[in-house]
Amino acid sequence: MKKISWRTLFFSFWLIVGAVYVSHSWSPSSYAYALSNHYGYQDIGPTLGKPRSIRADEWAVVTPLTQATVRNQFERYNKTSLYEEDLRINYGLPIADWGIVFKPTMWLYGLINPAYAYSFHWFAIFALFIGGYAFIFKKFGASDAVAAMLSFGLYFTGFSQFWWNEKGPLIAIFPWTIIPFFLNIRLSLQLIWFYYAAVFWLLTNFYPPIQISLAFVGLVVLIAKQPHIFRPRTLVWVLIAAALAAGTAGLYLYDYLSATSSTIYPGSRHSMGGGVPIRFIASWFLPAINFSWIYNSLIGINICEIGTVGMYYYAAVLFFLNYGNYGKLWSDASRRRVFIALLTGLVIQLIWITIPLPYQFGKILLWDHVEPARMQYASGVLLTLFILYTANTIGLEFSLKRLALFSASILAGWVVFKYPFGAKRMEDLLFVFVLIAIYMAARKRAIPPHESIALASLVFGAIIFGRFNPLQSAWPIFNIQPNEVVKYLHEQETKNNNILVFPHLHGATANGLGFRSLSHTTAVPQMAFWRKNFPELSSDELNHAFNRYSHIMPDLIPSPFSQQPDAVQVPIDRFTKVDHAIAVSGYPDNIKKAGGFSIEKQYPTAFLISGWGAWESAPEFHAIEIMSRPQITGKAEVTPIIRPDLPLNTSGAISSLNGFKLLIPTLDKKPFDCLSLIALDRKTQVRTLLENPNNLPSCKAATP
Repeated sequence: MKKISWRTLFFSFWLIVGAVYVSHSWSPSSYAYALSNHYGYQDIGPTLGKPRSIRADEWAVVTPLTQATVRNQFERYNKTSLYEEDLRINYGLPIADWGIVFKPTMWLYGLINPAYAYSFHWFAIFALFIGGYAFIFKKFGASDAVAAMLSFGLYFTGFSQFWWNEKGPLIAIFPWTIIPFFLNIRLSLQLIWFYYAAVFWLLTNFYPPIQISLAFVGLVVLIAKQPHIFRPRTLVWVLIAAALAAGTAGLYLYDYLSATSSTIYPGSRHSMGGGVPIRFIASWFLPAINFSWIYNSLIGINICEIGTVGMYYYAAVLFFLNYGNYGKLWSDASRRRVFIALLTGLVIQLIWITIPLPYQFGKILLWDHVEPARMQYASGVLLTLFILYTANTIGLEFSLKRLALFSASILAGWVVFKYPFGAKRMEDLLFVFVLIAIYMAARKRAIPPHESIALASLVFGAIIFGRFNPLQSAWPIFNIQPNEVVKYLHEQETKNNNILVFPHLHGATANGLGFRSLSHTTAVPQMAFWRKNFPELSSDELNHAFNRYSHIMPDLIPSPFSQQPDAVQVPIDRFTKVDHAIAVSGYPDNIKKAGGFSIEKQYPTAFLISGWGAWESAPEFHAIEIMSRPQITGKAEVTPIIRPDLPLNTSGAISSLNGFKLLIPTLDKKPFDCLSLIALDRKTQVRTLLENPNNLPSCKAATP
């Protein structure tokens, strides 16, 4: 009987896994967070895991814009949007134009249900990641088993997992831009492959900080292993192919690049070196020291921003290296070249990450456009190659003494970096038990040390990082039926001349669901739109508020306000009729208490309040009455907001549509002596008194 080759088994495995994955329309999306927390869908959730609010780049931007592209019949300009913006932006979308030729993972859109096309895209990105890095690792001496385990190990690291469902294409496609130069094919075919892969890489997700830093990794890899490429005649052709790839991407994104080059954000950003804390470098070797088992950051920076390429593989190799064979790295010229190239590249990146160099120093490599924290993935790839090559060249040897020393180092690292945050946070020590178990198995079954270490590191990484992204069916992303909240929003859109003006509809989610919504994410500033609607603003004021990549956030505010580099609040009353609360002199002393409110923000001449009432009728019958001392001056504006938490916390007794926001004018920022809010149901004429926050007294009842 003929033996089945490992390649046949490998591709059969991927076909089976891919068929199961796509047939279930699975994806790594956290979009269920938007459905449950912004639109009141209570029965939508992942097959495994949980959606992450921190992944708003995906669930509030990339996925909704993909939905919008599908609804827009894959046209370039988003006719479903209030802004009718160009969809040729930094995020790769399945637009049916010539650029789709360079987006092969999106070719199924328009042919099958978009849920399956979306699922196929993410499975293809995953497969490209595993296969691409495994190929590169083999070229640096890894066995088939070690290459596969290191590739999966790189996937199960903090940076990869915490950024995967948005930046996954950036890191997955990269290896395929350099793979052709390792193939035994004609230079012309290598250049064609390189050109296509480079354009694919740039158009599927255009994010220069990571692409520039990974391009440096590609340069180092080719210097180390394929130096013949740098012969003048060959190099000229490679540079021509690179220029053509950059030119093709630039031509496709020309309008986007032109429009954003002079923006406040991201166009005017320049990065200097340094700023990455020593804890981050330590987490390369001690992967879980900066967060807990439930992905709570322990150091005050959000979980995504603390993601690094950390594997216990690195530290383990350093402890188990056969240092007696160190001379092998220098005894051969080709080995010496590889070792020096990888080490030099890693050190140069480490300098940029840790030392506060002026941005001018980074210009030669375009690193002035690379925030040091975003270089950590590229540095992790180089570190993996460096450790792998060293281990493969001089060998590893297991011993109980080395195992004990390594285990002690893990314990010491935990004590120094994590114990101060709480002794119960012992996730890091799990690796010791994994390694001991694999060590014992390796001794009994003669598993090579390198494979044993790579396997132990992979198991730990999968357990610690593999739970971050959910396994979410894409079916509800593209095929969901309208619920009470969505139907209500459609009514509001129709009443307001087919423009939805509603607060707290995060990012582009409303447009993804088909609304012409003021709430949106605009990658390119819509300056003409804002100039028309805010003619009283000076050019400088208009530029400061809107000349940026923006999450547009309607709210009860006096004037446009940029609360962070990528977000702009705009006053609702400029785009829709706003209801007003009623000032009253009292309320019945036997009034029932229900609902509550809190002060969200205090402006110089107004208080912004958010809360909920126990109305039983539809939102058009909701009203707020205000009793205060001193009495309010001017008109108090009120707008409904969606509160999906209300039915959850009241067993369905209170509707998601019972939330509200209230802007109360005041004089000279003076606090109220007392304040009471009464929810009036205009249909039933029932009044209920809202509970006050602890630090604000309610006014005594009086006959109204």
